[in-house]
Amino acid sequence: MDELAINGGPMAKPTPYARPNRYGEEELALLREVIESGRLMGPGGMVARFEQEVAEAFGARHVVMVTSGTAALHTALAALGVSEGHEVITTPVTDIGTVAAILALHAIPVFADLDPDTTLISPQSARERITERTRVVIAVHMAGLPCPMDELLTLGEETGVLILEDCAQAHGGTWQGRKLGTIGHAAGFSMNESKQMSTGDGGFVMTDDDETARIATLFHDKTYVRDGSIGYGDQPIPFFALNYRPTCLQAAVGLAQLHKLDGLVARRDEIARRYYAELGDLPHLKLPRIVDGGQPSWWPIPARYTGEEPAYEEITRALGAEGLSVGTRMGPAGNILRTELIRTKRYYPLTDEVPAFWREAAYDPDSCPNADALQASLLRLPVDQRYTDEDIEQTIAGIRKVWGHYFGTT
Repeated sequence: MDELAINGGPMAKPTPYARPNRYGEEELALLREVIESGRLMGPGGMVARFEQEVAEAFGARHVVMVTSGTAALHTALAALGVSEGHEVITTPVTDIGTVAAILALHAIPVFADLDPDTTLISPQSARERITERTRVVIAVHMAGLPCPMDELLTLGEETGVLILEDCAQAHGGTWQGRKLGTIGHAAGFSMNESKQMSTGDGGFVMTDDDETARIATLFHDKTYVRDGSIGYGDQPIPFFALNYRPTCLQAAVGLAQLHKLDGLVARRDEIARRYYAELGDLPHLKLPRIVDGGQPSWWPIPARYTGEEPAYEEITRALGAEGLSVGTRMGPAGNILRTELIRTKRYYPLTDEVPAFWREAAYDPDSCPNADALQASLLRLPVDQRYTDEDIEQTIAGIRKVWGHYFGTT
């Protein structure tokens, strides 16, 4: 076996990962169609077309396109009736946008721990944190892995709490044959550059409930009624809302991306299956368990190093020296319980004063030990539909090389 690259041996992956431009002729054709129409603003035109085609593709009654994944969750939470003083349960291993959407409504984020086997929200931990003020549990399908929706739906039925799916990383995944985003009471999707569907930045809300859709439609557009039933100057403005309107340019790119989604998810699944098949036998490397009936849309896979010797830091240095794109965090903030925002409850940029709605909330940074354990042992295996077979073969060979050196595997 070759010497480890960190010790002067040849790199297992001497060339960069392939990442060609994901945008092409179909995006350009739809963008040209929008430009030639002379209409860049929704809600009609290409935005309406995007919403209709996404709803049909996912099997949902309603889709409302917005400007980001954070905007999608904010809009969805508002449409589900979350307001000041309500509690919303999520996990501390998610993008900060999940928490920002809660705080934007003057609701209180509450953090449930992860299931160490799935790396997703633990329904039991969520149940333990429900109080009379809990309005919503956010099921974050982190890394494109489906949450245990049977247990979460049962939890909702037994407690009256609503289930919101955070599908920012889960476009095209399924559970029991249903697309993620169509299972809970509503869902929020992101479409930033890193997502399975990208518009550079963007997002959408999905729901089967007519009233939730009606409120979401109003909320994302300053409550303006756009169906022609109200004359100019007569808008009633029934409640406070923001401007989260996307442009038809975003919708054009999003529509082209939708048309590529099935092929993209299939390629990611092919890559993930190789990892499970060819790395699943390695000692001290734990791949996440997929819930029964779940089919991920895949993201970099949150594997874990479970050994003690060598130290985790030595393993990650060795993998990096081999040229492998193996990450060590699930998101930019790591464990959100340990961020300054949660530790200090600093809501505004220029004052330390905590707003009244948040003053009584208390957070124990050690209250989600499984989240800490994940962050301290994470090996994110690279997944991208643009990677070549050689990229994946070299990644697998590099991991097996490192494991062979330290653990004597072949």
